[in-house]
Amino acid sequence: MPAKLAPDRQRGLIVASGDLGTNERDARLLGQLLALLDPHPRVVVIGALEPRGDDDLERALFDAGAGEVHRHLLQARADSERPALLDALERAQLALLLSDQPLRLSTLIGGTALARVLRRRNAEGLAVAGCGAGAAALCEHMLAHGSEGATPRSGGANLAPGLGLTNRVVIDQGGAASDRLGRLLAALALNPFALGLGVDAATAAVIGPDNVLEVIGSGGITLIDPAEMVESNIADLAPGAPIRITNLRLHALTGGARYDLDFRRTIG
Repeated sequence: MPAKLAPDRQRGLIVASGDLGTNERDARLLGQLLALLDPHPRVVVIGALEPRGDDDLERALFDAGAGEVHRHLLQARADSERPALLDALERAQLALLLSDQPLRLSTLIGGTALARVLRRRNAEGLAVAGCGAGAAALCEHMLAHGSEGATPRSGGANLAPGLGLTNRVVIDQGGAASDRLGRLLAALALNPFALGLGVDAATAAVIGPDNVLEVIGSGGITLIDPAEMVESNIADLAPGAPIRITNLRLHALTGGARYDLDFRRTIG
């Protein structure tokens, strides 16, 4: 479950973004994201991957309006206990999580002081953004990996514990919408409580403290709601068999669209 809020605090934004590059569309997305925060915010970039292109990302963050940028590379679990990193998060307005795969991030952070600080600071108002594979790790139920294709299959999605900043969604940030559709459907067959959220490149889903999701950026968001699911035969299938899952709602959302995660409806 997400960390409990103090009576006088408002939870910070939770942002699921596609991979960030250095092109014009990504620069605009960073500008839109930082515009949601205080002017000239302090940004902490936490990477669980080799530091390629970090200088370009740092320049892009400054160009988008960041006041300070602090970079920290995680190569071992001990790095998630470093005082310099934890102190930087205490003073930050945005934490940016990057990884080449969700499991790499969760195994380096899970159960550490860094995970506890991220959860507490988000409950106190820190915005936390997961970019690329880092987006999946924001959730309580993390979509660790799965198969490509539009047809959901038994074993086509593997869930693992994530950071738990939100339990409302399961996030898939990879590939074209048709490639990730089967993964999301297979994940929802395993856990029909959550909403399935697929995020395009140069696009972000911004979840506010009121649990209203807003889309920013130039791509699209695929949102699948299983609340009225009638049946799923996943419990009876052999590995690799196609899953029957019925009566789902699918929304294709673009920039400016808003969706209430509590009442499961679009907002005009």
